[in-house]
Amino acid sequence: MKPYEKGVAENFLKALTDNRDHLYDYFANMIKVNDSLESTKKYFEQKDLDWKENKSYACGIFKKENNELIGHVSVREIDWRIPKGELAYFIFKQHNGNNYGTEALNAFKNWCFAEKKFGRLFMKIAEENTASIKVAERSGFVYEGLLKKDYRKREKDLVDMNIYGYTEDLKLERTTSQNTDFSNLIVKLDANLASRNGEMQEYFNQFNKVDAIKHVVIAYVNGIAVGCGAIKQFDAESVEVKRMFVSEEFRGRGIARKILNELENWAKELSYTSTVLETSNVQVEAVELYNKSGYAVIENYGQYAGIESSICFKKELLF
Repeated sequence: MKPYEKGVAENFLKALTDNRDHLYDYFANMIKVNDSLESTKKYFEQKDLDWKENKSYACGIFKKENNELIGHVSVREIDWRIPKGELAYFIFKQHNGNNYGTEALNAFKNWCFAEKKFGRLFMKIAEENTASIKVAERSGFVYEGLLKKDYRKREKDLVDMNIYGYTEDLKLERTTSQNTDFSNLIVKLDANLASRNGEMQEYFNQFNKVDAIKHVVIAYVNGIAVGCGAIKQFDAESVEVKRMFVSEEFRGRGIARKILNELENWAKELSYTSTVLETSNVQVEAVELYNKSGYAVIENYGQYAGIESSICFKKELLF
């Protein structure tokens, strides 16, 4: 997905024209304002201005392999006091049935929450539009209610619209390394580290055993395990923070910091006075997190002494 550019105006207009009957029920206004190449270019200019002024965000949906335009997704009617916005999308008819709608909706929804810090998204979907309802539900949206005679279909008939909403309910659970969700997250973490650290990851793996860790925190968003972290004793006064990870699609929401805070609170409850940890210099996001969370760089300890790619941190816990 990417914002519209004038270079795709002709393709966009042709696709809209070819899909007029497919889209006219619920996107009549878009079709009306895009009745010529010149009007489509002006439409793109307005969308670009709205984006810059944070009034709405509209993107084309393109195939990765050949950059073919296959659909549209946007969020509008934004109320930044919440913040919330109305999400709408379509896939051109010839590309239906390939799960593109669900993939695009999930990606755009995650972008709205991670980059723009939305607190709520909602969609209005006609009761008869069962295909879009299925896409919404697969993307985590839940039915919230019915709006009677809320939309004029084809600018003629008033129809009822279902409201589907999406919010994120974050819960932190204290558990142990025997938790299956933790094991599944660690598989993702190790794959991510291997892609970043290359051959050095073989060396680090020997220090990341988690078979018998008693203090693990898992973050759940709407019941889905999306992040984790753990602590284990380092010395009489300190614990070592281990296995910090947040799934890529849920990054940017402050989840890692909340996991870290929960681990620190747990350490204090266990009467430890400080935390230590190690991360790699290629883990830019992790380094930024620890710097912002009050951690100070210290001399590389133990097995990390002399490892140039390692950065070690320490934080004194305030009671």
